[in-house]
Parts: sequence; C-alpha cells; structure tokens
Amino acid sequence: MKKWLIRCLTVLAMVCLIPGIVLKAAAETTTVRCKNCGSTETREILGYRKYDSNSHRVYVTECQNCHNDGNVSYLKVHTGGTETPTCTKGKTCEKCGAEYGEKDPNNHDLVHHDAKAPSCTEIGWNAYEACSRCNYTTTYQELPALNHDLEQHAAKAPTCTEIGWDAYDTCSRCNYTTYAEQPALNHDLEQHAAKAPTCTEIGWDAYDTCSRCNYTTYAEQPALNHDLEQHAAKAPTCTKPGWDAYETCSRCDYTTYAELPALNHDYQAVTVAPTCETDGYTVFTCSRCKDSYTADPTDQLGHQFGAWSPNGTGSQSADCLRDGCAHTGSTDCRKFTFRTAEGETLTFCPVCGQAENAAQLEMIEAATAWANSGSLSAEDVTARTNGEYLSVAFETAGSLTQPTGRVRLALPAGLLEGKKLVRIAPDGTQTEMPFEAKNGKLIFTLDFANSALPVMLFRLVPQTAAL
Repeated sequence: MKKWLIRCLTVLAMVCLIPGIVLKAAAETTTVRCKNCGSTETREILGYRKYDSNSHRVYVTECQNCHNDGNVSYLKVHTGGTETPTCTKGKTCEKCGAEYGEKDPNNHDLVHHDAKAPSCTEIGWNAYEACSRCNYTTTYQELPALNHDLEQHAAKAPTCTEIGWDAYDTCSRCNYTTYAEQPALNHDLEQHAAKAPTCTEIGWDAYDTCSRCNYTTYAEQPALNHDLEQHAAKAPTCTKPGWDAYETCSRCDYTTYAELPALNHDYQAVTVAPTCETDGYTVFTCSRCKDSYTADPTDQLGHQFGAWSPNGTGSQSADCLRDGCAHTGSTDCRKFTFRTAEGETLTFCPVCGQAENAAQLEMIEAATAWANSGSLSAEDVTARTNGEYLSVAFETAGSLTQPTGRVRLALPAGLLEGKKLVRIAPDGTQTEMPFEAKNGKLIFTLDFANSALPVMLFRLVPQTAAL
C-alpha cells in the first residue's frame, strides 16, 4: 500500500513539474535496462517528452530490483502519424505529439488574392496566390504608389459674405488637397447720419455701409419738389427796382424772381446862366417822376464895370457893361501923391483919373499888360494919361490890386510921338524907361518886385525938353 501511494505521487509530480510530458490514458510498458543495477525488466511508462526532431524521452517507473532507477528517461525515436507532410509540417509523433520527419515544400495551401491598383499614397499589386501556412507566393509583383497628380489653385481672399482660401493643390486622382478655408470677414460697418430730403435734393434715413464692400442699408428718400407760392409783378420806378410775376417755395429759398432794375431818372437839363450878382447853375428834372436837383454851379460873374468917373466928392462910380445889368457901382477913391518937381506934387486917383493941380487923367483903351514874372491878381490894366502924366495900375471893381514881379505893358505907338516916357518915383526920382517897338506897340517892362505901391506914375517928356 505504501509503495503504491509513493508511485502515484511520483507520477503526479512528473506530470506537474516536467513540461512536455504526455500521460497515457492506459498503462503502457517498455523493457529497459536499469542504469543503476543493470537488470533488465519491463516497466510501466509514465509519459513522453520531445527531445529533438528525431526522438523523445520515455519516462518509466523505478527499478523493481534496486528501486533506485525511478523517474528515469530513455530516448526513443518518434513513431506513428498518418497525416501527409505539408510545406510547414511533417508527421506528428503518436507518443509525444512532436512534429518529426521531412516537410513537403510543394504541398502549399494556396489562397487567391485579387489585384489591387496602386493609389497616390499606397502601393498596389497584380493578382497572385499565397500559401496560408507559409510565406510562399506566386508571381506577386508590387506596384509602387503613384504619388499625387497635383493641380494648382489660385488663392481667393475672403470677403465680407463669402469664405476664401490660400493658394492650394489638389490631386486629379484622389481627394488629396492642401485647401485651407478662410472664414468670411463679416461687414466692417460704418454709421451714416440721416439726411432729410429737400425740395431739390434727395435724402436718406440713417444707414450703414461696409468699408470693404458695397454693402449698404441705404434707402433713398425722393426730393420733395417745391411748394410754390405766386407773387404779382411790380413795375420798376426811377429809384426802385421792380419784378415780373414770380414764384417762391414755402420750404426753401427757391424763386423765379427776376429783378427789373430801377429805370433811373430821365433828367432834362435847364441851365440858368450866372449874372453879375447871382451864381449860375443847371436844374435837372426827371421827365417821369419830376424829381429834380441842381448841379454844375458857376460863380456869379461880378460886375464888368466900364471906366470909372470921379463923383467930385472923393468917390468914383462906373456903370456895369453887361447886358441886362443896370447896376452903377460906387467906391471911394484911393489917391496917391508923387513929387513931380522941386516943390511940386501930383495927387491923383489911378482908378477914376481925378487929379489935383492937373488935368483929368483919361483912360487909354488900347493899353494891355501881362505878367513877365511874379503874378497879377487882376489882368485888367488901368492906364490913364492927360498928355503930361501917365499912370498905370491894376484894379477890380474899383479896388486896386498889388502886382508882384515884372509886368510887361503895351501902349499904342502913337501915344509917345515926339516924347519919351520917364518914370517918377514917389520921392521925385525920375528915370527914362527903355522900350521896344513891336507890331505898332511900345512895350515897357515895369518892375513891381520891390514896389510898395500898386501904381506907377510916368511923365511924357518931349524929346527936346530937358528933365
């Protein structure tokens, strides 16, 4: 009983501890020679284990003689197996289950593979057969990947409402692309204030526009047209403008008003001539409105007196020579006294010619004078003579004026026949006057530059007489 238990435990340990041992379902025996005592006996086979491709180990029970050869293995060649060798397997040992013997390299399990066309990124192949058990294949030929057949596409910038993209490539054979979408920008809105329509211009509500595109919410409001009011015509006058009938707008400054300019006055001139004592002027009177004004004034003429005559009372008078004037002027005489000889004097008025102690000095009508230097305040010379004396002065309206500078005096040539002209100074100094004869006149030069008196006195001295 004890030995039997030990045998069972030994077999169990061999099965558990020695991998590859194949236990037999029924007791199997083999004849072996004990390695310890050398006895030959039939022992029970405990199991088999592959040793190599030609043999396997046989594990047997202990020697019944010496009991020291238990759990000993012996090499035995593989045996058994009825299957046909293939390209990957030979026969199977019926004892240890190990494969043994030669394989049949031509016994393949061929599987058909359809052809596969190459793509841009993957290889392809022609139709072929391959063994399901090994790497054997028939006529397998790899077709290389085609690579992409690229087509270029231009970039398109995104807009406010449409997407865009950068320049990209696509393949004409497959769906390969480098396309990268750029999203729409959306509108960049700018605000615009409303504008009310006027009579002549459109208006609009407040609206938005995009700074990048032509997007707008602009809505036009039509022009209102004019709200016309009628106005009657008014004729122009001389001083105020007029107008034709016209229209104005009640909303704006539109008007068809066309001003008719003022007619201006149609003046008719009437000239009033000056007289001796009143100024002259021209009266302009409008033929349409009778407006009038006075213009072009001319100074009164002053009296044009004839020769002055003494009144015998120390005064003198003269009648005005102008037509229509009956004025007789009167003024006091202004008398001058000259020393004519030792103990003798001559007192006279050079304007009216009244003389004391001498005959009246009469006017020389043909006498003329003009300024050679300096000035004459009156060019009407008053030259008088009584045949013995001759006075020269300048007067206006009976009053003497003072010449300055040199004066040229022209007298009729017959006045001095057989005589010479001698100037008498107020102190009695006498000087012969040179002259020149020209065109029937005797021309003398009178120097008033240093004269304090407005009159000069001369003596007509016969050529044979001494001074």
